[in-house]
Amino acid sequence: MNPNDPREAFDVLTEHGVPTGRVKAREDVHRDGDWHGAVHVWLHDGDGRVLMQRRASAKDLSPNKLDVAVGGHLAAGETAWDALREVKEELGFAIAPSDVTHLGRFASVRSYPHATDREYQDVFVARLPVPVNEIVFDTREVVAVQLVPLAELLGLVELGRTVDAEAFMPRGAVRRVKLNADDVIQEGRDGTLRELTAVAEHLNLTVSAIAQTTG
Repeated sequence: MNPNDPREAFDVLTEHGVPTGRVKAREDVHRDGDWHGAVHVWLHDGDGRVLMQRRASAKDLSPNKLDVAVGGHLAAGETAWDALREVKEELGFAIAPSDVTHLGRFASVRSYPHATDREYQDVFVARLPVPVNEIVFDTREVVAVQLVPLAELLGLVELGRTVDAEAFMPRGAVRRVKLNADDVIQEGRDGTLRELTAVAEHLNLTVSAIAQTTG
């Protein structure tokens, strides 16, 4: 299935996140600003680093930007747990429901010149089960992945601080990169900060301690 199929069917939700019983195509949902479901899966390496993906240039929203390790829409009829399939589709390895912790369900509104993306996002976190250099990602969706210390990532998203990182590219190539404010999805910045704070709490890292590290 084309991961960017504009005719992919989504369940339309109410403003409170309740299914309406209506189904619409992806492009129509984004055009009309309908509420719909999505999942975000944050992956960490156990040493305070989280995996970020760089979105492909063909993505209909926020192309070429840094994003959560795995993010995807719920297809019509799917639950958030069903949508964990996105991990396998985007990064090439599977995550079982027993491997993840559900951090919550958050409302998110991102306004673009050509679309309004209103989502109820079920947010999960899990330990990265493979070395980052062994990830085989779907290049239709992802062009690179990188592990970034959570403290530095918060400094990047919240304050625009530059972060040095290794980007793992297709076919095993590795490139040193500098991540900066232009790499951040500004339309979703507040939501990203909220989710990263939840990840930090899950990993028993206090936001105040992280602030001291990035200060």
